[in-house]
Amino acid sequence: MKNILLLMLTLLAVSTLTAQPQSFKYQAVARSNGNVLTNTDIGMKIEIREGSVSGSAVYSETFAVTSNSVGIINVNIGKGTPETGVFSEINWGSNDYFLNVALDVNGGTSYQEMGTTQLLSVPYSLYTGSIYVKYSNDTLYIGDQYVIIGGDTPPPGGTVTDFDGNIYETVTIGSQTWMKENLRSLHYADGTPINGVWVYDDNESNAAIWGRLYNWDAAMNNMSAANVNRANVQGACPDGWHMPSKDEFNELVSFLGSGAGWKLKETGARYWNTPNSNTNESEFSAIGAGDKESVSGVYENMKEITEFWTSTENSNTRAYNLILYQNQGGAPMHNNDKENGFSIRCVRN
Repeated sequence: MKNILLLMLTLLAVSTLTAQPQSFKYQAVARSNGNVLTNTDIGMKIEIREGSVSGSAVYSETFAVTSNSVGIINVNIGKGTPETGVFSEINWGSNDYFLNVALDVNGGTSYQEMGTTQLLSVPYSLYTGSIYVKYSNDTLYIGDQYVIIGGDTPPPGGTVTDFDGNIYETVTIGSQTWMKENLRSLHYADGTPINGVWVYDDNESNAAIWGRLYNWDAAMNNMSAANVNRANVQGACPDGWHMPSKDEFNELVSFLGSGAGWKLKETGARYWNTPNSNTNESEFSAIGAGDKESVSGVYENMKEITEFWTSTENSNTRAYNLILYQNQGGAPMHNNDKENGFSIRCVRN
């Protein structure tokens, strides 16, 4: 039998200013026989038990998820496929509640229990809708409380962690170091919520794979536009990282030379429609995350294009973005309406 380990990294509330939230995030790393399960389809079952570890399940749901390139899985508890109970009817203030997690690493429904843990601050956040969470240096801060997460399993090398606890792999290309995953943070580095951020098709499960889409003002966090190399406009990026300028993207493309678009894009048909000639020679690992059109509000072009904001303005209403097409080897610079929803790739200071 496979020895499966589920390591919880972050468990945090999703709160709004207008209504009580009806979900919370769960992020974990899955391992089998000591090996991280990367890019793996996984079946997942969640139970919320009342009163004790062995208490009755007041709510259960299932997910079909895919771990990312470092084995991380992300779900929104309360947004899966319900099996028993109604999530919005749980009275978080009436009793103790416990979270039971079960996995099928073959992507099916033959679940193996990973264990049960008491929910502490998260249900309270669902009850109050006012607590934010930060993960830093093996410490998970929840409101004015904190818990030390086992230091024997730190985030992998060559990574950066945002305020929400999302961990991103990085890659050095020439003299630049880039995130090799799209930003998916809902908060700036100081914990302020980001306005002007979406997930493709408003389906939260898309965020873990494709990242989130941001308008330009959200990406910039009201900082002044930058038209020079290494301008260090942090914007929505984690501490120590910044929004790339037009010049910095041009430096990346120039370093890769002819066919830079093929070299920047993830290979195969999982993240891009075919035909394509992607090589991902750079290991930048761009994926066809699509966009959100500003006028119609329509999500479009998944697996066909991806567009990355720069920190450089074209005018008061337009800013520059790098665009990659499914079936083209170029990496042209366009300018677009600042209200469009595009992806973000951060570059290290």
